[in-house]
Amino acid sequence: MSLRSVDVVDLYVEPYIRSGFRLPNQPYSYYYRSLFNLHNETLSVWIHLLGTVVLVKQLIDQSHELTSIYLIYNCVGACVMLLCSSHAHLLHSRTIADHIRSFYFDYFGINFYGFTSGLVLRRFSHQVSIDDNQLNYLMILTLLSIYSICVACFCKTFYRRPYPFSHKILQCSGVLLVYFYQNYPILRHILFVNQRELTEFETKSIYWHSLQFLSFIASGLIFICRIPERFRPGSFDLFGQSHHTFHLTIFLMAYSQSNAVFYDMNSFSFEISKEIFLQDLFLTLILLFVQLLTIKIWYRISRPLIEQRYTKE
Repeated sequence: MSLRSVDVVDLYVEPYIRSGFRLPNQPYSYYYRSLFNLHNETLSVWIHLLGTVVLVKQLIDQSHELTSIYLIYNCVGACVMLLCSSHAHLLHSRTIADHIRSFYFDYFGINFYGFTSGLVLRRFSHQVSIDDNQLNYLMILTLLSIYSICVACFCKTFYRRPYPFSHKILQCSGVLLVYFYQNYPILRHILFVNQRELTEFETKSIYWHSLQFLSFIASGLIFICRIPERFRPGSFDLFGQSHHTFHLTIFLMAYSQSNAVFYDMNSFSFEISKEIFLQDLFLTLILLFVQLLTIKIWYRISRPLIEQRYTKE
């Protein structure tokens, strides 16, 4: 049995989606079983679940050619993002508390990957000396990731559907800042690359970096424009809605970035010491703690405010 948009709380309803909603307030087993039923979240969940499998397979294939703990590190960050996204879309319509909790973990996954991918790009793709002071870059990346989580939680707490356009601008600003900050040196290199002859690995790296840029741009446009359901509300509820395509482009961005980093590693002329990796791992664990603490604090702020808003109705 599925419900129409008018039968559920508007917190669970995406614009222009009219049907395919699951029953609220059911046991958790109901939502896990819904993995194998057709509803308006089925493809959103499965695209990122299957994407996780593809990324792990990609890691196994690449590890045969290049042994680096940073390949595993990068894959873990990407898989955390995809799994948190799948979890959010699987459970968000159970209760208001589950909706808030699930999407706050989704925001965490996005920005945890933002940090881990940014760190790996710094080590292998920015073409800076390993002896350069990396602390300033990592501190700014950390602050931007925390800002991105906070602004997403703020939007969830204090905006209500139908969202004004300012909501999209504010919500996207954090992710855009993180992405631009970590990729600007690569983009600058691609646009103003020296006219020397490139190696095979460098050529492949530029190809995959270009593809990840295009995937990210496409994901943003799809997320904002809501095409095609904007033109035919209710016609793409189960197949083909923009959020399905958005999930696909996010996966393609992560997949392309992983390939680009792999070829950058092959072009790398020196080994990164165990001490540097342990330093990176230590900073990642600190960030992990801070990000989880951030969403916990926001959850405590948001839940009573949002539940009160809908209880009054």
